Amino acid sequence: MVFAREIVSTDYQEHGAPSFSPDGNEVYWYSNRRPGPENKEWLSFTMTMRRENNRWSAPYVAPQKRFPIFSADGRRAYFSSARPHSDTVQVIPPDLDIWFVERQGDDWSQPKYLNLVARYPELRWAGVGSVASNGTLYFMSYRLGQPDDNGNNLGIYRAELINGEYAKPELLPSCINLLPFLNWTPFIAPDESYLIFSSSRETPKADGGDLYVSFRQPDGSWTNPVTLGKPINTDQQERFPRVSWDGKYLFFSRWTPDHDEDVFWVSSKIIDRLREKSNIKK
Repeated sequence: MVFAREIVSTDYQEHGAPSFSPDGNEVYWYSNRRPGPENKEWLSFTMTMRRENNRWSAPYVAPQKRFPIFSADGRRAYFSSARPHSDTVQVIPPDLDIWFVERQGDDWSQPKYLNLVARYPELRWAGVGSVASNGTLYFMSYRLGQPDDNGNNLGIYRAELINGEYAKPELLPSCINLLPFLNWTPFIAPDESYLIFSSSRETPKADGGDLYVSFRQPDGSWTNPVTLGKPINTDQQERFPRVSWDGKYLFFSRWTPDHDEDVFWVSSKIIDRLREKSNIKK
């Protein structure tokens, strides 16, 4: 089912699933507007809504101009940016790195960067994906250090938060980062028990990718990913999965002929059914 038609899912391209704060009172999503009569170039906006006294505001452009991924306690929000690291130090060309802000009352701190790309230059860039409750970060980068013509060099990484700093990221195993296919847009469960991501491993070239889930075993290994199947996966590309903080709903985006890309939502019970089918204990 399309999520929030004419509010979130509009005639523009909704580039990603919505990101809700853990308390459910804030939501952010990314919207692209193709060139047209009103704008000659692509325009991109981070949209937001807030709930006060159990009533949602109308959508408006977020003043921060960034798409946040919240930590489990809502005190920190991560985002990707190629902004300069300071007013005096300019990176040419700028590296896409992961930044974060911390909650300060009703506002946020100045952005700080994780410095993943500078510390681990083989990554080349880092695009935020999802954060577990313990702070472990799952993100995208080039798995072979270089881009290719069709984006299939993207890989999904995991970086543990140790003593307040992220350790060297590890590329997830080949069952997830299956060559030569596109594997990206990861969502990790808060307890790291499962990973949902988009992959082109079983789709025709015109499709671009379906959603898959892999379950994490007690020893830290991952099961072979299984497709979420119909009606979630179609002959259009599905990507950017995200499960609501209460665990009830799975959000994702899908390319559609009439609206470019819309946000969809379904019950997350499909994850439990696939876990039981795979004989994985919760």
